[in-house]
Order: sequence, then C-alpha cells, then structure tokens
Amino acid sequence: MSRYRRVNIDGKSLYKTETRTAATELLPGTAAVINADDQFAQATALTGRLYIIDSAYHQGLGIRDAVPAGDSAEGNYVEEGRELALLCVAGDYKKDDPVKLGANGQFTKATADTDSVIGYSQDDATIAANTTDFIRVRMRVGTAA
Repeated sequence: MSRYRRVNIDGKSLYKTETRTAATELLPGTAAVINADDQFAQATALTGRLYIIDSAYHQGLGIRDAVPAGDSAEGNYVEEGRELALLCVAGDYKKDDPVKLGANGQFTKATADTDSVIGYSQDDATIAANTTDFIRVRMRVGTAA
C-alpha cells in the first residue's frame, strides 16, 4: 500500500494544473513535460516547465495505476513551495534530504552539490529495494547545498 493516496497534497489544485493527452503511459507522481504535439510526455531532465502527473481518479484509476497512453492526464505545476507526493525509487529518505529527477520520470535522493534538485523530502521513509513509493516533497528548483 502506498504512503499517499493522491499526488496533490497541498490543496492548491485550482489553477495549478494542466490537462493533456498522455503521449505514453505515465505513472502518477512522475515528472512530465508538454511535448511538440501538445501532449504530456515523460520528463528526462529538470528543464523547462515541469508537471507532476496526478492520479486519474476521473477514470477510476488509483495512485498506483498508470494513466494509459492516449487518455486524459492531469499535471500539477512544479512551483516553489508546493508540496506534492513524488514517486521515488528505493532508498533511505530523511526530512530535508534533497530530491532529484532520476530515470523514467521517477525521483531519487540527490547526493552531490552539482545535482539539480527539485525539492526536499518532508518525510522520513525507507523504500525497499526494487520498489517505489511516494514521498512528500516541498518543491524547490536549484542545486543541492
């Protein structure tokens, strides 16, 4: 069972989301961008306007269910100070650990001062090997200190 049931945990959804067709299957809590076809595509770098894909509740899907390619997806704006549940890979996360974009639009701990940081963990959590889970992250774009 996931730590969170929704991605948008700061309650700021009004005017803080975009809706687009998913270019590929997208997991909730992962980073996306709007591509040249005006669709959500998986983000591969922390550049440009980023969105965190929300659960497709309007389609009867939960937080662990991928939004299918071609279906409607909702993306939360990544903005300074927002708190969103990000899908993170295995590891030990402590409050205030810096978090960066990893593979497949998922997130991992930042470890070097040259890492581009999307935000800081607000949870103490251990995610077991070969699994993923959601960590509450306060958004901040910059480099690790």
